[in-house]
Amino acid sequence: MPLSRSRALRTIAAGITAPALAGFPRGARSQSTVTVRVGVIPVDVSGNVFYAADLGLFRKAGLDVQMQPMTSGPVLAQAVAGGAIDIGISNVATIAAARLRGLRFRYIAPAAVVVPAPKQTDIVMVRKDSPIRTGADMNGKTIAINGLRDLQEIEAKGWVDRYGGDSRTVKFVEIPFPAMGAALEQNRADVIFPTEPFSTADQSIGKQIGIAFDGVGPRFMLLGWFANENWLDTHAAVVQRWVGAVRTASQWANTHHAESAKMLARHTRVTEDVANKMVRATYGLDLDPAMLVPVLDLALRYGLIDRSVPVSELIWKAPKS
Repeated sequence: MPLSRSRALRTIAAGITAPALAGFPRGARSQSTVTVRVGVIPVDVSGNVFYAADLGLFRKAGLDVQMQPMTSGPVLAQAVAGGAIDIGISNVATIAAARLRGLRFRYIAPAAVVVPAPKQTDIVMVRKDSPIRTGADMNGKTIAINGLRDLQEIEAKGWVDRYGGDSRTVKFVEIPFPAMGAALEQNRADVIFPTEPFSTADQSIGKQIGIAFDGVGPRFMLLGWFANENWLDTHAAVVQRWVGAVRTASQWANTHHAESAKMLARHTRVTEDVANKMVRATYGLDLDPAMLVPVLDLALRYGLIDRSVPVSELIWKAPKS
């Protein structure tokens, strides 16, 4: 997807050219350009592909990455299954459920990961005049989440139950992140679970009462990049080049928030001012099996999957040359 670049961004890209290419197979720059269709969610937690594109890392790897914005993990899973895109982003619960239905999805790289920090990207928000403070106060209420039978549903259920409520009494409604603030303001939802940049943008409407990730645990992979095994096995070299570019972008983005805010504003349509003020995602560099386990456990507890899925079945390994 063609993107305008300022001289500053060109300077940034030039400065990371050497490490970017270090992870690519020898001769990657001389290979013909390969098109890779990638489904994205236009929020910070999937931002490492935005930065890889804007910094020119995909281009240097010989890849023409065409990004297609979508709304949630389950929607992206359907697109990958149907062949509309090659690579998608989704949470562990969705991918595990897909594996149990016979869809041969595997992760190739992490996107955002959750690690202990004073502030997090995903929060629990209510109206400013709401009396709701705990999970117990949410019994019988309506909670807006980005996707039903998705990570946000088990995350919200886990949060309600952890803080004294009964998630079986709660009504969940599916509302895209950009529309959650309006739903709260119009009383169509009592509670919302927004992610950045909306966690910050919606502060004029509501107030934060908790961290959404507390419903899962202190460490887990929030989202990861995945593809179908058949495509992975026939495009192994391309996948390795793509993963190398994303890893370099993740490493850069974790320590360059001011520079990446300009890119994030363009891809998510939030203002650069909000991008600079909001809590930024932390991106994983390599797939860690232990980071998948908390979500798998919760997915089994809340019925998104009816039996356990070995972590080894969810991670792709490049074939030995």
